[in-house]
Amino acid sequence: MVEVRNLQDSESEPQGTSWVLIEKMGDNSAVCGRAQGKAIDASFAPRGFDTAEQAIKASVTWADLLGIPVIYVKEPDEASPTLPT
Repeated sequence: MVEVRNLQDSESEPQGTSWVLIEKMGDNSAVCGRAQGKAIDASFAPRGFDTAEQAIKASVTWADLLGIPVIYVKEPDEASPTLPT
């Protein structure tokens, strides 16, 4: 079972463990991760997802496959600028 946790804009994912990060970037949601301390690319969606729901659904499957226990979801604070798309 994969756990989904929300991160505040000022928080960061833990270093050196296994996790998936879904991060809101403009209109898309980008996905990246670490498996057993090594960075892994989400080659299933190199340009990101149109919605957070799509990103979460794909990431849960990916995390299950790789044995990654936690997915973090991070959206920028309202006051923070977003990156251009």
